[in-house]
Amino acid sequence: MNEFLRFKDSIAQRSASLRSAVERLADDRLIDPERAGLWLEHLDLVSGALHDPLVRVAVVGSVKSGKSTLINALVGRDLLRRGAGIITSFITRIRSDAQEGGWVELKSWAEVHREVRQAVALLPPTEDGVLPDEEWDLRNASHRRMLQERLRAVQREWQQSRGNLEAHFVLLHAFLSGFQDVEKMVGEQPNRLLFDGATLEQHQRFVGRESHAVYLRDVQLHHPVPWLGAQVEIADCQGSDSPNPLHFALLQAYLLRAHLIVYVVSSRTGLREADLKLLHFIKTLRMLPHTLFVLNLDLDNHQGPEDVGESIERLKAELEWTVPQPQVFPLSALYHLIESQGNSAGGKDRRRYDIWREEPFESELTRAGFSQLQEALSERVGRQRIRVLFGTGLNRLGVVAQALSDTTRTQRRLLGQNLDQLKHSARRLQDRQEALLGTLGTLENAISGLRDTLRQELDAAVGTFFDLSYGRVVQETLQMVENYPVDPSYLKDLSDPAKVLKQLHRYYLEFRRSLSVFLVEKVNLETIEFAKEQEEHLKRRLRQSSKAFWALFETAMEEYHRELASFGVEVRGVERAHDTGWSDWEEITPPAFSGFVEENAVSRGALLMKFGIGRVTRLLGTLKARLGRRRPAAEKASESDTLREAIETVKAEARAELVYAFRDYRQNFRFQYLHRLLDVGTAKLLEEFRLRARMAQMDFTDLLRQGHQEESVRRRHLETLEEISRFAQEQLEAVEQLRRALNLEWFPEEQGASPPERALSN
Repeated sequence: MNEFLRFKDSIAQRSASLRSAVERLADDRLIDPERAGLWLEHLDLVSGALHDPLVRVAVVGSVKSGKSTLINALVGRDLLRRGAGIITSFITRIRSDAQEGGWVELKSWAEVHREVRQAVALLPPTEDGVLPDEEWDLRNASHRRMLQERLRAVQREWQQSRGNLEAHFVLLHAFLSGFQDVEKMVGEQPNRLLFDGATLEQHQRFVGRESHAVYLRDVQLHHPVPWLGAQVEIADCQGSDSPNPLHFALLQAYLLRAHLIVYVVSSRTGLREADLKLLHFIKTLRMLPHTLFVLNLDLDNHQGPEDVGESIERLKAELEWTVPQPQVFPLSALYHLIESQGNSAGGKDRRRYDIWREEPFESELTRAGFSQLQEALSERVGRQRIRVLFGTGLNRLGVVAQALSDTTRTQRRLLGQNLDQLKHSARRLQDRQEALLGTLGTLENAISGLRDTLRQELDAAVGTFFDLSYGRVVQETLQMVENYPVDPSYLKDLSDPAKVLKQLHRYYLEFRRSLSVFLVEKVNLETIEFAKEQEEHLKRRLRQSSKAFWALFETAMEEYHRELASFGVEVRGVERAHDTGWSDWEEITPPAFSGFVEENAVSRGALLMKFGIGRVTRLLGTLKARLGRRRPAAEKASESDTLREAIETVKAEARAELVYAFRDYRQNFRFQYLHRLLDVGTAKLLEEFRLRARMAQMDFTDLLRQGHQEESVRRRHLETLEEISRFAQEQLEAVEQLRRALNLEWFPEEQGASPPERALSN
């Protein structure tokens, strides 16, 4: 991190020096205001790149692996008490900041009541029948009473017959339980409650209790982490083996935007089946090179150095099936959390810590592992920020320094001529500048044509992948619905017509849960894999085409430079833009299909699929009315046939909803994701050409005005131009040295390859 700060300070100093030189030229009217404004605008962009960009670090792993404890240890404060429960729908994020504080954001009443209505719609019928289709409002005391009574009845019947509760039962119970505590905090719009350093720990009364957490939309805490630097976000992600499919969907969404991953594995359990699923997803994102693995040691469980060593080697061996040369840091997160608390740690924790310290091997091992993890994280964060400095800051600094050097040397040479020579030279150079602008127009048309061609290629690929009749992901999903089995137990004891209704409801809940898991773990994964393939295809095509564009532009610039050389002004060739523009793609991520099916599902707090909910609810009511009527035995259909018929209706509705969702999602995937990537990529390429062409322009009217000035003024201007020309050349050479130093220091293994960035490196 210290090296990063040194490079950053160097760029800041050179940017300030160039700004002073430009302002001096403008004050002496040696450059026109438009040109000065252009240079200062790009120096502002350099200054903007010096502000630390947000770096996201996702801390992932299975439930109870020690993720929260590790984050607390890294931050040096016991901020996170527990992970998300079965129904919470947010990821707690800690941002490194000089000021302690943070906020929790509560949902609006509209969001709360939408979730309540969806949970009520999934409640099974009881002996009292079904609840009316109300616009449920928790602020209405009679509504709360009706829901509480129904929930108690459902809970009794469900426990007797099944032994466990569904997540939407728990969701509704939590809303009702927490109402009195949060009623005055929830409003018509989302409400953000702010904390400062003195009140920061009060956030735990919201995230630590399920009855409060269900009302939350988002949580963000701020705390200084000096060794890591500012603007680093550490996210406490849900466990990879959580039974709630929403949690894995939330994890997927965050990892799509993360720059680094810290993967925590408990030494008590090692890798689990859920870890293999998550590792596969990380591999799909091309994020394995940006993943650090922590073996969280349970120091109470290990029987000496050999046991610890075996755990480390076993984890490495398991990881090597997926991760080449995994970087594993063995440490005890709890050891370092207790250590950071000092005397404020509880007595029991202090006694455990004192016992651990008496074992030199374990104490030294965890200290070394923790220190090495900090160093690795600091280095990775610095490297991520260097990419931004390299792409936006340093490259633009070089372009401005080059333009300043070329302009001042050209003006100095031309002002040394007599007025007639100056007029003749200005006409020749102006002709070359117009030819350069003509080439820029040609490039604009060519890039526009390339954009149209690439859009057609992307649309064709999307059409094939999401083809409703032949697309693999579509057909696999529809087949999952078609082949979903009916548990034989559902077909037993259907003598009471009301039981048909209950069995159908149970089948629907099982079906819906399985479909949710399938969408999150299968469809999302295949869609993201396809998205990454298209990103890489788009990058390859843009790189290939840009080579021809750069060759055309360089030819036009060489003609202009030869004209300058004829006046004795030797300038450097055009420097191509470095391949770092892909960072502009970081905030553009593919939408999750599982969340897209139910609009805003992820942000609302429950992965409630929209598949047939309304229609199946109406079907349940119709069946109950029909089954409740007395009919002659000869006219009665068998109850099992009735149940099978209803199940087929559920499946038919689900298939219809899925086809509709795939059709709608296909358009969203094209326009909101791939087309945006394409537009950003081509706009970035065009901007590089426009930047260099604009930087090469000179105002010859202003130059001719200077030619009419008195000799003394002219000599003073020539001296100024000579001084700034030398200064600009020195700055240009310094920028080149800095660029070489950055390459050697931060990207030694990446020379000759495109700079990797989040989720796009191979």
